[in-house]
Amino acid sequence: MGICESSSNSSQISNQNQNQNPTSSSQRQRQDTLMLNNDIIVSSSGGNIDDIYEKQKLLGEGSYGKVWLVKHKMLQKLFALKIIKRKNDIYFNNKVQKEIQILKKLDHPFILKIIEFHSTNTEYHIITDFCQNGELYTEITHKGTFTEREASFILYQILLAIRYCHKMGIVHRDIKPENIMIEKKEPNGLLRVKLIDFGVAKIFSLNVNHKTMAGSSIYMAPEVLRANYNESCDLWSIGVILYILLIGQPPFFGKNENEIFQAIKYGKYDISNKQYLSLSQNAKDLISKLLKYNPQERITAFEALNHPWFNTADIININYLPNEKIIQLLLNLDKYKSYNIIKCAILAYLVHINSDIKEYIEAGKLFNSLDIDHDGKLDKNELINGFMKYLNLSQSDSTKKVNDIFINIDSDKNGLISSEEFIRGCISPDIFYSTNYLKVAFDHFDKNRDGNVSINEMEEIFGQNSELGSKAKMELQNLFNQIDVNKDGFISFDEFSSVIKGIIAN
Repeated sequence: MGICESSSNSSQISNQNQNQNPTSSSQRQRQDTLMLNNDIIVSSSGGNIDDIYEKQKLLGEGSYGKVWLVKHKMLQKLFALKIIKRKNDIYFNNKVQKEIQILKKLDHPFILKIIEFHSTNTEYHIITDFCQNGELYTEITHKGTFTEREASFILYQILLAIRYCHKMGIVHRDIKPENIMIEKKEPNGLLRVKLIDFGVAKIFSLNVNHKTMAGSSIYMAPEVLRANYNESCDLWSIGVILYILLIGQPPFFGKNENEIFQAIKYGKYDISNKQYLSLSQNAKDLISKLLKYNPQERITAFEALNHPWFNTADIININYLPNEKIIQLLLNLDKYKSYNIIKCAILAYLVHINSDIKEYIEAGKLFNSLDIDHDGKLDKNELINGFMKYLNLSQSDSTKKVNDIFINIDSDKNGLISSEEFIRGCISPDIFYSTNYLKVAFDHFDKNRDGNVSINEMEEIFGQNSELGSKAKMELQNLFNQIDVNKDGFISFDEFSSVIKGIIAN
């Protein structure tokens, strides 16, 4: 049973930032239209962070601040808390805000998910999912080298994440094993990973190169050192990682950073060592295409994902689901319903904070397998093909079903469905009907923690980026009144809970 209507975050962030004039017609239109997007699902948390999370242990520390393993007191779930010290520096504070905004827009199974954020007069708090198996860097130091099967499984996931980022108009600029977390170690030894740390990520425009040097020395592309580069620098970094995974040492190294930079500028890596000579021809070819000195000749993420090396790899296991599970998920999606957008927001938030549950993970795998062009979005044709393949429906029947699904899900009418939108449609909402789940969701909307949700709090949530216009305010008030059963001007916890109960009953 599907659960809610929402808007896709499929437009490139660069496009979203092209028009910042609040008086423009497009901006006025957005103000007068209620939209469900990640600005609503991921917002500044109310209350004291220490009242919500209990610190378990320190995971890392740097010049920016600290990362703690924390436990959500109500949900008893583990998350990561990044604490960044505020500085008396407008540029620094804007940089932190930019990182939060980028994280909020990213919706991909192989990118670490932001749960919420909070700021005080002295600190920024960013809550994300927690990957309990640590960094890929640590695994590399323990393991030394990886088989081609193991390396291909890791690299394919990284490439999917970067293909999505580049389609969203984001260049990461600091891809390295320390910024790749191991989500799970499969029984067969293969690693499920997630890309993290968008602290130096940047929004880019096509045909516009960047000048600021960013990243970590061993993984920097030569054009970054020349301060004239584009998103292709991420593919060079991935090539360095692939070389390290297979060979056990960096392709470019030296006694100090200057020597490393000189080796990168020279652009020649060792192809005479024993480990390299033992690689398959396809592995060598992919390394050479990722480490092309000229970025214009370097392979793209899409091209890399379609490289012959992955044809013989164990890639199918990344998204493997038994057919009966796929059929069940697609049938759930087919029963998808649209609801009052406030109800949709409640359910969307509950799905978002539970990305560790089995149903979420399974739906994410199905999404990836249907996403044929690997752009992190589903178009109608991709979903139609899925219905035809797994439900044995005709093209006309599949097209009709998919058209109905898009009417409910694709509320911004851009013809695309994001990962979490798809997952929401596949998950049955009854798994969230418990007091703890509902109380956490209620607190997300009850920003001042007074035990009631007011219309002002709803307007604050739905108007994250701009003030709601009169039309949107009127619509929101009408929807609010439908939930406010006793008409006291507030939504109580009991009224809030009845929303989910009513959806389950349907």
